[in-house]
Amino acid sequence: MKRLFIGALCGACLLGLLFPARCAAQKFRNDYYDTRRAAHDEEALPSGAVVFLGNSITEQGWWNVLFRDPKVVNRGIGGDNTFGMLDRLPGILAAQPSKIFLMAGINDITGGQSTETIAANIARMADMVHAEAPACRLYVQSVLPVSTKRLAYPYMKGHNARVAPLNERLRALCAERGWCTFVDLVPLVSDADGELRKELTKDGIHLQPAAYMLWRDHLRKQKYLR
Repeated sequence: MKRLFIGALCGACLLGLLFPARCAAQKFRNDYYDTRRAAHDEEALPSGAVVFLGNSITEQGWWNVLFRDPKVVNRGIGGDNTFGMLDRLPGILAAQPSKIFLMAGINDITGGQSTETIAANIARMADMVHAEAPACRLYVQSVLPVSTKRLAYPYMKGHNARVAPLNERLRALCAERGWCTFVDLVPLVSDADGELRKELTKDGIHLQPAAYMLWRDHLRKQKYLR
């Protein structure tokens, strides 16, 4: 039974990526999203929680295991975009977390959203954190490039050119605000062509365990999280 459940869960997790139109613009809701969000709503956040908020790349990280800390909580949902995260954020902020590590944007890019719209949504999230949980530190993590050498999803080809300009907007956004920090993960996982290193990805976008360990080590090195 457990294997069947895990298999169904993994299959559903890919729905948001294989069918990006269902997640474009405000259309972030689908059966998988609703199931994961309901599970998150049932799981109360611990006091002083450290929340990893994002899409499938975040969801597939075993953050509390990587950091050996039960206060580190995963709030990634496969296929989610900045509209969905904006909708979910008030419930997270109600618990007054101590830190939020946000990664958002790649599903918006594949869904046809402009850089301006994505950056504006993330700016709204930054301002919400400051207004509703002023003691919480927000870490805006860079959008990762994909590997065209290993890309399993043809619809994602050609989108790497938009990743760097978006990250520069996010860097500037954080520089303008004193309550959020830009975390540049791109140099950790990129090859000489600026793409995701093929040995660090399963399908051109999702990460191998080694990439998550590089990610964890960087957050520790920068003293963002122990």
